[in-house]
Amino acid sequence: MTPSVERVQLRVAALGAAAALLCWATGWLGPGGVAGGAAAVLVSLWLYRQLFLAAIAQGRRRLAIGLSFVKLAALLILGWWAFSSPTWAPDPIGFAVGVSCLPAAALWEAYETRK
Repeated sequence: MTPSVERVQLRVAALGAAAALLCWATGWLGPGGVAGGAAAVLVSLWLYRQLFLAAIAQGRRRLAIGLSFVKLAALLILGWWAFSSPTWAPDPIGFAVGVSCLPAAALWEAYETRK
């Protein structure tokens, strides 16, 4: 079996959903922060995949550079909005737990493809 970005994305979503449900059931961390962190990582991973396909697979380097600036701006704006909004601010530790679903999913994928 070869490594797959799609499987990593599915595993990030599954780990993020499981962590958010666990946090919701126990009340330990904010489940919205966990879900927000996992969603931010999923969006970032999807955008990196699109950048790779545009730059390497299709040879459109200018498009890839433009998309990288759009990605950076979008994530900075969303991060600023999420953490400075007085109405909805995610739990920072929960957000970090959601973001940490990506390395866990990558290790899971590496382990499964190594067999």
